[in-house]
Amino acid sequence: MKQTFILIGIIIIASILRLYQLGQVPISPDWDEVALGYNAYSILKTGRDEYGTFLPLSIRSFDDYKPPLYTYLTVPSVALFDLTVWSVRLPSAIMGIFAVLGTFFLVRELFRKSTINYQLSIFSSFLLAISPWHIQFSRIAFEANTGITLNIWAVATFLIGLRKKYFFPISAILFGLGMYAYHSERIFLPLLVLLLGVIFRKEVFHKENIGSIITAILIGLLVVAPLATVFANKSSMSRAYGTSIFSNPTNLLARSISSIEYDQKLGDKIGQLFDNRRFVWTQTLLFGYLSHFSMKWLFLTGDNPRHHAPDMGLLYLWELPFILYGLYTIIKSKDQKTKCIIIGWLLISPIAASPTTGLPHAIRTLVFLPMYQIICAIGIVHALSYMKKVYSLYFRLFVYWIIGLLVIFNMLYYLNMYFVQQNYEFSEFWQYGYKQAVEYTEKVKQKYKKVVVSTKLEQSYMFFLFYSKYDPQKYLASGGTKSGGFREDRNTFDIYEFRDINWSSEQRNGDILYVGTLQDMPHGNLLNIPYLNGQPAIEIADQPNGAP
Repeated sequence: MKQTFILIGIIIIASILRLYQLGQVPISPDWDEVALGYNAYSILKTGRDEYGTFLPLSIRSFDDYKPPLYTYLTVPSVALFDLTVWSVRLPSAIMGIFAVLGTFFLVRELFRKSTINYQLSIFSSFLLAISPWHIQFSRIAFEANTGITLNIWAVATFLIGLRKKYFFPISAILFGLGMYAYHSERIFLPLLVLLLGVIFRKEVFHKENIGSIITAILIGLLVVAPLATVFANKSSMSRAYGTSIFSNPTNLLARSISSIEYDQKLGDKIGQLFDNRRFVWTQTLLFGYLSHFSMKWLFLTGDNPRHHAPDMGLLYLWELPFILYGLYTIIKSKDQKTKCIIIGWLLISPIAASPTTGLPHAIRTLVFLPMYQIICAIGIVHALSYMKKVYSLYFRLFVYWIIGLLVIFNMLYYLNMYFVQQNYEFSEFWQYGYKQAVEYTEKVKQKYKKVVVSTKLEQSYMFFLFYSKYDPQKYLASGGTKSGGFREDRNTFDIYEFRDINWSSEQRNGDILYVGTLQDMPHGNLLNIPYLNGQPAIEIADQPNGAP
C-alpha cells in the first residue's frame, strides 16, 4: 500500500508539472503546434486535412509531412475543449504523464530479480517526472513526445511477455503505433526491436513462445502496413531528405576537394587518403553521433531555445555524478541482459539524428529518455547503499543535507527559469504576437476590402486559421492550402491574403489592412505588438504614416 501511495504521489507531481499553465507556458504555440491543431480541427469537422486529403497517413503541413498519430490524438481533445492552445497541448501532457507511469513498470521488469527493484523503479519514474528534457516536450504539441511513451510501454510489455506471452501482441501494437509518432522513431524502433530480439533470442524462439511471437509479428506488420504508401511516396519523405546532411552533398564534396588540393600542394599522401569524400562523410556522421553525448549540450546549454528553459541544459547538473556512477555500476553488473538493454538503448538513440543538420538536436534524440533517468536512479541507489556500508550515520546525514540543498536549488532554479523567465526571455522564439494580431484584425476587418499578411511572419496563414478558428469546410471549399513549405505565397481565405509586402508600391488608401514586420513597413499606425522583452514583433497599418 505504501508503494502505491508513493507512485501516486509521483504521478501527481508529474501531472502538476505538465498541466499547470499548459496553455500559457510557453507563451505561444509555434508553427508546428498550430498546424497540428488546425489539421486536427479540420479532420474533426470534415475528415480531411488542410490540403483536402481524406484521413491522411502523413500530415503534409508545411511540406514537412508530419507522422499522423499526434494529430489524431488531438482530434478528441479539440472536440471536447474547442480549438485552443491548451487543447492542442493536452495530448502531449497526458502522454508525458503515462511515460512516467510506464517508466515505473519498465524498470520493475528490467530489474525484476534485483533486491533493489522497487527503489530503482520509484527513483526512475520520479526523475522522469521532474526531468527538464521531458517536461519541455510534454508541455508542447511536438510529436516526438508521443513516441517516447510508446517506446517505454512497448518494451515494458515485451518484457512482461517473456513471462506472460499474451502481452507480446500488445507490445507489437505499441511498437507499430510508434512508427506513426515521429520520423526518428522509424529508424530507432526497428533497431530497438532488433536489440531486444538479439538479447532475448533464446526466450523469443523457445518452442513455448514461438506461436505468440509469430502472432505478434503479424499483428505488428498489419499495424505498420498502411505506412508502405507513405514510404513509397517521395514527397512524404521530403522532411527526412531536407534535414539530411546529404541533401546537399555539394558542400561536403567541396570540402573534400579543397582539402585534397591542399594536401597535394604539401605532398601529403596520408592527408589525401583521409580527405577522401568517403572519409569526410564518415567523419561528419561520427561527429554528428558523438555530439549528442556532449556534456555541455546535455547539462548547460541545450540547443534551440524552444527545446530548453533559459540558462538550462536538458538534464540537471546534480544528475551528472550519479549518471557517471550509474554507468560505472551498470558496466560492472553481472546482469548481462539488463546491461545490454540500457547500454544498447543509449547507443542507438542518436543514430537517427546523426545524418541530419543542426546537431545536436533535442527532439530527434528524445528517444534517449528514460535511459538517462534510469541510469541516474541506479547511481543514486547504489551510492546510498555504499554510503550506508562505509560511513557513519552523522556523516551520511551531513552529505545528504548538502546534496539535498544542491538538488533543491537546481530544481527551484529550473522551475523559475521555465515557468517565470521563459516567456519573457524566449517569447520571440515562440512566435509571440499572432494571437493579438488575429484578435485585432478579426475585430476591424469589416472596415477593409482586404487584409494582407506578410509571409515574413513565419507560417502566418496557419496562425490566422488557428486563432480565428476558421471553418475548415469553407477553407477547403475555397481550395484549402495552395502552397506549403516555408515559402507560402498563394494562400488566401476570407479577406486574408498572405504574400510579401513591398511597402513603397502597396496601395495605401485605407482600404487594405497590412500585417507584417518592422522590415515590411514603417512603424504601424494602428497597432504595434512587441515581444515580451520589448523588441518589435508585429506591425499593423493601413496608412503610410509619413513614409515615402
